[in-house]
Amino acid sequence: MNGGGPRRARQHGLSLIELMIAMLLGLIVVAGVYNMYAGTRHSARFTDGLQRLQENGRFGVSVLQRGLRLAGYSPAGPLGALDVAAGDGGTVVVQLRQSHDCNGIETGDDGIAINAYAHDATTSTITCTGNAAGASPMPIVEGVEAFRVLYGLDEDGDDVPERYVPHDPALEPNRIAALRFALLVGSGTPIRARAASESHVLLDRIVERDDRIARAVFTSTVMLRNRRR
Repeated sequence: MNGGGPRRARQHGLSLIELMIAMLLGLIVVAGVYNMYAGTRHSARFTDGLQRLQENGRFGVSVLQRGLRLAGYSPAGPLGALDVAAGDGGTVVVQLRQSHDCNGIETGDDGIAINAYAHDATTSTITCTGNAAGASPMPIVEGVEAFRVLYGLDEDGDDVPERYVPHDPALEPNRIAALRFALLVGSGTPIRARAASESHVLLDRIVERDDRIARAVFTSTVMLRNRRR
């Protein structure tokens, strides 16, 4: 018998290969967690961008519908609905009788508000400018990259437009029975994984884009019920 007492078990450390395998497994786990986080973040950014796009588009249609439907409103007597000469393909100018214009400024003694709805390409907004002295464009809709308006002509006196035409200063206001407009609304920031080339149809025009921003076209037609004939 060995009288030297119990033999201690020999302790072994990790070998270099075992350490490298452990590090590799750790990196795989970290990469998996990062990819999951990145995917979730991208999905959230994409969803937020689409939601913002839809909200701006629906809000823009609602605001313009409300403003354009009031064109020609005049309890005190006949009033022309549109100032055609002051408009263009991306600007529509309406007239109505009310105490304030679209900027919230009092219209004065005549009580006529002349509101110009236009597109500001620099800020990607739809603005409204009243006719009060010193009035400046007020942004009312965000995220709009393009704005197009067509004028519906009533050619047989039945209050129904037979055709829609681009703006022309020579158009007779009393023949315009409706306005048709289109908004190209974007997500604002790139939310797609890669760039895509797309063509967006805005009534009678095509807008080309090639980037990672998501976009949609919103259209509506407003009948001018208060027009003077």
